[in-house]
Amino acid sequence: MTDDTKIRFKFNKINEYKYLSHLEIVRLVMMAVSRAEINIRYSEGFSPNPKINFSFPVPVGLASIAEYSDIDLLEQMDASKFKKTLNLALAENMRVTDAKNILGKVPSLMGDIGFCSYVFAVNTKGKKYESEIKNDIMSSLELSGSIHSLELVPNGTSGDIVNLNLIGYTKIYTNNKIFKFNDFLKYFKYLSNKMDIVVEDYFKKESYILKEGMLKTPLEIV
Repeated sequence: MTDDTKIRFKFNKINEYKYLSHLEIVRLVMMAVSRAEINIRYSEGFSPNPKINFSFPVPVGLASIAEYSDIDLLEQMDASKFKKTLNLALAENMRVTDAKNILGKVPSLMGDIGFCSYVFAVNTKGKKYESEIKNDIMSSLELSGSIHSLELVPNGTSGDIVNLNLIGYTKIYTNNKIFKFNDFLKYFKYLSNKMDIVVEDYFKKESYILKEGMLKTPLEIV
């Protein structure tokens, strides 16, 4: 039995932390690993690097409840203990929400993740624009082919607010295009002004890997 451990973990990047760049988030995670005295494995060679990789960077200003990372440790550690130990060294708005031990080899997160889902809370101001919103977005030439699925559902907090749930492609499969969040947000804000509705909030909800014809989260496949 080897004395090392590979762990995949999921963490938040919310509130003030959504304004940090990907490199700043990586640095904070590495500092937390050091403070928690978790022994991370390093690559070999003249310039060793910590063996940790992350999912796709999200744009600055976009909150996320589905950031992922794979980390190699120089010690045996159960994922639940890792989660508890690392959270003691992380700020509340960057907490690890789930973790699993990785058994065997898995592709890199950036190479494997093919879809990301987002939620937009939209105040329709009492107008019944749900079908128009969906049709306008799906027929847009700028966005055509980059959206895997889109639906509008009640928010549950107010009759005027609906959630637009969107899943976009992060890599090419057949003839789709890559979903670019900032381009979509720019278009959606234009559409909102035209329809006199308000985009009140938005965040990244989840990442997905295409496995056996189904979308599964990175933690569901390890």
